[in-house]
This record gives sequence, structure tokens and C-alpha cells, in this order.
Amino acid sequence: MRKIYKTKNLSRTHIKIGSRIDNDLTVIDHIGGTRKVDVYLCRSKSLKRIVVCKVLLPDHRISSTIGDALIKEGQILQQLRHPNIIEGYGVYLEPYTRIVIEYLEGQNLNNTFFEGNYSAFSIDDIVGVALQLSDALSYTHQQGFLHLDVNPSNIIYCDGNVKLLDFGLAQKFSSNDPLKHRSGTLGYMAPEQTFKKHLAYATDVFGMGVTFYQLLTEGKLPFEIVKHPDKKGMLKRQSDYESLVQIPSKLNPDVSHSIDMVVMKAICPDIQERFQSPAEFKEALKSAI
Repeated sequence: MRKIYKTKNLSRTHIKIGSRIDNDLTVIDHIGGTRKVDVYLCRSKSLKRIVVCKVLLPDHRISSTIGDALIKEGQILQQLRHPNIIEGYGVYLEPYTRIVIEYLEGQNLNNTFFEGNYSAFSIDDIVGVALQLSDALSYTHQQGFLHLDVNPSNIIYCDGNVKLLDFGLAQKFSSNDPLKHRSGTLGYMAPEQTFKKHLAYATDVFGMGVTFYQLLTEGKLPFEIVKHPDKKGMLKRQSDYESLVQIPSKLNPDVSHSIDMVVMKAICPDIQERFQSPAEFKEALKSAI
């Protein structure tokens, strides 16, 4: 079985392989995690399938902020049912704070496309990823959420099929309710995220656009990462949204001018000049091909 989460510190595993998490889940393997959660591959007796269980580490059980974020992710996933979004099966507080989610065959886009396999994929394959991703985000927005962390590590690819995962930063949103949120992944955050301005559906379009740009250019980010002083004078790494962005066809001659135009509009730093929704992006891309 392929690992979909990178292991950072196996020595911090606190549930033994072969033991039960509860009456339903038996641990098969420890497949990774972060400083906050452990991720296990488990066999579910009730679902009769292999699932993934994200468990809050003991060090963080006293932190309501981290625990609440994990619980919120699980609750959001239980509300979403779409073929291009990972499925959530449950949220539990005892004996460990944890969520249970779908086990996905395949690897994330970083591993699939950029680790020696890039030449195996055509422009049509890449466009297919973008179209499926736009469907996943359109549905997410229709259900009242922004994802806010669209990047290749959070997209699983297997035999042409795409699944969006990791809703840990997702926020409830409507166009009538202004939202500001700073968190995200360096290189994929829209300017309005980086500078904590009002977010919109176009904020997720930016992350999708950067991902699409990378897929077309063998992993290159459109905007340079620079160190910039914050309000306190501390140097922080962030995207230089004023840097000159090369159009994808300059880096990949197989990219058409019409696709260039779609990509560049999707990653426009000015939110008003960007596609205002994933559906608008999808229609433009379909016309371009």
C-alpha cells in the first residue's frame, strides 16, 4: 500500500501496530504525520474497508486550538460528498481525539508528476487534473467553505482520477460574510491571504492556478519566494507578487497560447482581475482546449 503522508518522526508513534484504537479500528501501519497528529492505516470492522485515522498527539491534547482544528476538519469532510474530494467517516474524542477518513490509492501530485515521472504525462492529462480540481472546489464553495490550502501535496492522483484532501485550514464562507485568514502554504497563498485581506472564492482559484502552472512547467513556482519585513521588522518568507512571471509556454513549448492566458488569469495577484470562481476557470479552460 502506498503511503500518502510523509513520516516525520516514527519514534513519536504512541499506538502500537496490531492494537485497537477502539472497538472498530485496528492499526495496520503508522504511515506518517506532523508535529500535531499521527496518521495510521487501519482496518474498519464496521465499514469493511481500510481507512486512514488521524490522531491528535498526546502532547497536544491539552491544546484546544489544535484539537478543535482536527475536529473541524473531520466535521467538514462529513458534510462533503463529491467524487473528487476525500471522504470523511467520523469524528471521535475518546480514547483519542481523532478523525477517520478515506484511504486513497495513489500519490500526491508532487510525487506523481515531479519525481522523475513528468514526461509520462501529456497536456491533456494535466488539463484533466485542473478540470477535476475545479469541480472539487466548486462543490466545496457551494457547500459554504473555502479550502485555503490548494497545493500539489493536498491532491491525490491515481489513474487519471483526482481527489482533493486536507481541509485542515478550510473556513466557513459566504460572499455576504467578509473573511480574513492568514494561514496557508508558502508559494500557493493568494496576496489577500498573505496580507490578511478579504478572501473570496477567487482565493482558492489562485492556489489552483499555481498548481496548474506547476504541472505545466515541471514543478516551477510562478512567483519568486523572497524575505520581506513584516510590521515588526522581522523577515518573513513570502511570494513576491511583483516579480516577473514567465508564461508556461516559455518553459514548456507544448503549452498553447490559449492555455497560457487561462493560467495567467488564474494566478493574477489582483483578485478583481482573477477568475472569480472555479466554475469560471473551468469554462475558460474548456474553451482554451
